[in-house]
Amino acid sequence: MVGTKIQSASALAAILSFFVDQSTAACPSNPWFAYENAQLTESAIASSGNPDLFRFGADPSVASSSRLFTRPQCKTYPGDPLWPSNTVWSLLNVTLGGALIKTTPLAASCYQGPNYNAAQCQYVTENWSNPRMHVEDPTSAMFPIFQGRTCLPPTHPSFQNNTACTLGGYASYSVAVMQVKQIQLAINFARLTNVRLVVHNTGHDFADKSIGAGSLSIWTHKLKDISFLPSYTDCRGRSGPAFKLGAGVETEEVYKAAEANNVTVVGGECRTVGIAGGYIAGGGHSPMSTLAGMGADQVLSMDVILPNGRFVTVNEDCYPDLFWALRGGGGSTYGVVTSVTVRAYPQIPVTTLSFAFTTGPNVTADTFFAGVGAYFKYFDTITQAGAFGYWLVLSIGPGQYLFSMMPMWGGNLTTPQFTSLVQPFLDDLTDLGIPFDPVFREYPSFYQTYIGTWPNVEAVGGADNHAASRLFPKENFESGPGGKLNETLAAVRYVVEDGAVIIGYNIKAATNPFVNQTNAVNPAWRKALGFFILSVGFPPNAPDSVIAERSEKLTNDWMARWRQVSPGAGSYLSEGDINEPDFQQSFYGAEFYPRLKKLKEKYDPTGLFYAHKAVGSEDWEIQGQVPYFPTQNGRLCRKQT
Repeated sequence: MVGTKIQSASALAAILSFFVDQSTAACPSNPWFAYENAQLTESAIASSGNPDLFRFGADPSVASSSRLFTRPQCKTYPGDPLWPSNTVWSLLNVTLGGALIKTTPLAASCYQGPNYNAAQCQYVTENWSNPRMHVEDPTSAMFPIFQGRTCLPPTHPSFQNNTACTLGGYASYSVAVMQVKQIQLAINFARLTNVRLVVHNTGHDFADKSIGAGSLSIWTHKLKDISFLPSYTDCRGRSGPAFKLGAGVETEEVYKAAEANNVTVVGGECRTVGIAGGYIAGGGHSPMSTLAGMGADQVLSMDVILPNGRFVTVNEDCYPDLFWALRGGGGSTYGVVTSVTVRAYPQIPVTTLSFAFTTGPNVTADTFFAGVGAYFKYFDTITQAGAFGYWLVLSIGPGQYLFSMMPMWGGNLTTPQFTSLVQPFLDDLTDLGIPFDPVFREYPSFYQTYIGTWPNVEAVGGADNHAASRLFPKENFESGPGGKLNETLAAVRYVVEDGAVIIGYNIKAATNPFVNQTNAVNPAWRKALGFFILSVGFPPNAPDSVIAERSEKLTNDWMARWRQVSPGAGSYLSEGDINEPDFQQSFYGAEFYPRLKKLKEKYDPTGLFYAHKAVGSEDWEIQGQVPYFPTQNGRLCRKQT
């Protein structure tokens, strides 16, 4: 049945009918990629020249033979007596087969010194907002504001006051991974030398979790293998097509592969998001979520390197506790994923709707926000039909506002079906006297819809804004008893009138019986109908004090109002506030966090892996930080108890 186009009126039922239940099946044998066959062995460690730098954590001799005690107060930092010497770094490089990179910031070519290169500087400056340049760099992050702003292109319009370049919050060294054993060596080396370790794929994260001062970075971006499995039966007998994806595969790459094989996969909206990295680890939302669930729900099996350096396969029967945690419980926490096997679905047609409306001579601000509220009240109806909306609201001048639908997707809905679904909302706009020009388009497949309608405008590299997010449950869009539609609209209006830009999603994590949805995805996603991101801006070259002041307003004023109208809800950890209060509840869920913390302590008892607001991060702090403006530029230490 692979490649059959679904035309049923019931979009979700049609997709699920694609699968076969073989409940007596055992866990499948899932062949490794070639790079996964190259694994670290005890004999290779013994012949490395210094086995004490590379032993597995499970080796009972590690504690007695290591030159370091197991729980130092701080990670070893450049300039410390125990920081590895150049000779040791050279030994690591030889052992890695030449894969070790001594990192240099992208913009170093713009500053006087050994890295100065006028032509390269011009290229970097002109492409600073292009995500591809940052993705292809072994340490750069897409949002350098939380790196510490220590090396920005000085001739860029936003950074003209920059006069110096230092490594700051970027990693000191990076391993350009091409084999599993290189990750194992890096993990063991960092654990035994107490060097801070970070995991870096595409750098696509609001809080710069994939960088860190004085760290060794595991760069998985080059692991691009993709294998289509026409018929894959998981541990519980659910059978259907699937993909095995290398750790470095990005959203657009897997979408292209799915199109070539006449199927659809659940993936991110931005083209450069790494599917097997922070996307699945954070939960992963998608235009397909209203039909098939979250990105993390699609996982059938994972290949992972644990903090002790051992390479294991994780699924419903092998390491089931990790299988639960790795799907939604946060990245850079329990190990390094080298590949993931995810469910695929039949290719489906999609109908889209795009339009915009603004304030104007006959549309007051009150009328404008009434139009926004008209949309909100249909959130449940729209997602129940499997449709999905992506939109924004912002101020375009004093007392003037814009709403843009860009676009709404009707997965597996024809134009007449989709028009019938949204017509009540459009009628409400007309009744309010709001002029708009709806444009419907029908596409034959998910990928054709994606490239035809999804804006390819990943503007990154900025250091002039700070974002936060909130997941709003069903009651926030209901006007009856117990509903909070009016309060929600008032909270949205307040922040827009105060200068916020909102990017919103009308989205629902659909129930899907053909995948395992018992995982660590934030429970707030299971109740949400709205996912709203807002951002606060700063002047170019704003001092730390201004950024801290504006960031505090975002957290304690704007977001406080959103939290007040959605008590007990949450936020999306991959696109959340770096200052999120009570992040354990907000990002992970109060009912899940204690279990996640115990698993962190079980699999990573020495605290090898750290990321900002990751599970267990409350036990650590980066020194020398400005309140409300935390960066990765500083020494990582355990908090004093």
